[in-house]
Amino acid sequence: MIHPFQCLLFCTISSEDERTILLAASKSRIISFSLPDGNLLSSWQCNYSDVPDVHKIDKPSVGPINQSPLPGATKDDLSERETKRRRKSSQDDGSDSSSAEILIEEGKTKRHRSTKPVATDSYVIKLAVTENGNFVLAVTDEDKSIRVLRLHFDGKSMPKRPCAITFTPDQKTILCGDKFGDVYALPLLPDGSTKDGTLQASNDLKAEIGPPRQTKFAISANAKTVHTLKNRKALKHQLNSPHVKPPSKTIGFEHQLLLGHVSLLTDLICVSLSNKDLVHPKDRTYIVTADRDEHIRVSRGMPQAHIIEGFCLGHTQFVSKLCVPSWNPQLLVSGGGDDQLLVWNWLSGRIVHRLDLLKCVSDHINLRYASFDLLGADPMDINTVREEHARIAVSELYALEVKIARGEDRNYILVAVEGVPAIFTFIVAEDGAVKQEEAISTEGNVISLTVSKDQHHVAYAMDTNHKIFSQSRVSAEITQSGRPSIGFLSFSAAEGTWDKDRELQSAIANVLRNLPEDDERAIGGKKSSNRDSVGVLYGLENLRKRG
Repeated sequence: MIHPFQCLLFCTISSEDERTILLAASKSRIISFSLPDGNLLSSWQCNYSDVPDVHKIDKPSVGPINQSPLPGATKDDLSERETKRRRKSSQDDGSDSSSAEILIEEGKTKRHRSTKPVATDSYVIKLAVTENGNFVLAVTDEDKSIRVLRLHFDGKSMPKRPCAITFTPDQKTILCGDKFGDVYALPLLPDGSTKDGTLQASNDLKAEIGPPRQTKFAISANAKTVHTLKNRKALKHQLNSPHVKPPSKTIGFEHQLLLGHVSLLTDLICVSLSNKDLVHPKDRTYIVTADRDEHIRVSRGMPQAHIIEGFCLGHTQFVSKLCVPSWNPQLLVSGGGDDQLLVWNWLSGRIVHRLDLLKCVSDHINLRYASFDLLGADPMDINTVREEHARIAVSELYALEVKIARGEDRNYILVAVEGVPAIFTFIVAEDGAVKQEEAISTEGNVISLTVSKDQHHVAYAMDTNHKIFSQSRVSAEITQSGRPSIGFLSFSAAEGTWDKDRELQSAIANVLRNLPEDDERAIGGKKSSNRDSVGVLYGLENLRKRG
């Protein structure tokens, strides 16, 4: 049984004969397919040990354990203190699976592996690609890493789990947001350049590397604040012992902290505006970020990311997705846990249009059940479906510009909602007004979307394991095996419609059915991992505040 693909990405490689491939991530494996024939190219397995634990700092010795005992201290007291010291050391060393504890014997420091169980699987949760298609970023969850993939790869282990990622407009720097609300800038490659020197690190990026500084720890207690005999003896021991404050953990590669939210960061985009779009005489870059607390923040780009230009305030629930249309970069489309999609003039923070997305979802549920268009997907009772989708969460959001037969441009917004087997298409007018065109039914709940470089092709990953419209109810195994895991849409310029590419979908399905046993097991079911994968497929509702 093939595990659903949680991430898809079109990758167009710039060369003499430009070619497009599709990258699909299932659990901890990334598989590449050639397009348009759908042939399998290769697969890559993410191993937990791939990325060195560069931000781990061994704690310094605070003195040998065979120092003179306190007056009046018994062997039991010393044993209890040593046990507490070792327990505290193992707790302070961090929660990562490669944490180490420091044991001190005769003034020598020895590093021993912790007996803490090691996580064996780290799932791919985000994919991004440079414009030339030469480098792909893969964000993995358990080891909190960003992997830069080319012929070889380099790993960057972050202090907190990354949850949003993008490139600066010059494609030379990675912007990474983590679940603690911080946004970092780091170079695409360790040395900041490719072999031919075509990709240099941005000048705005400053290094924050260096050996951790050890500072003397100041004891705040004194004889006037300590009264009991036992505490006075402990204070005397502290004053007679050398104390060094352990250095804080650092990131062992070039990076820069740009900005921070006080809430969990959910998405970020980097936008460049020319002086034609601005009153300002020079071109400017902006970083737009969203968080769990309904905020959309507009900050200046590097190196002035600490300057806040404004906020877009209008959501009442978490914001999960942001999108700036290429045809009008002054517009911003946002969605999340609200019933509506919002269209903004983000420079002024003004709402241009509201779209009732919950009504679109409800209408699609009624239509699918009324027409029995359930595609053999082991459906649930309609009342149960309505109850589960009384609240919605936007999982994917794209803005496209396509050309129709008359040579005119048509502007689209594509939306996927968590746990809904459909892709919703909307047409955007020049003034930002949005109206629904159609809801394209799919064979399974849509998990991920990706758009080709020419914006005329869309690939989408579907959940083959669960019933349609459900995030928890598992389908019968015979139903799972008959459902495709990847689908394709192509825009017909002559008809002005989005049509399913059944031929390519069948080619990909045949490749997946004929995978070698090792590859199938790696992206399959129970044999590969004991991790619960539901959180990777459906996790947005966890952002919703309770009560």
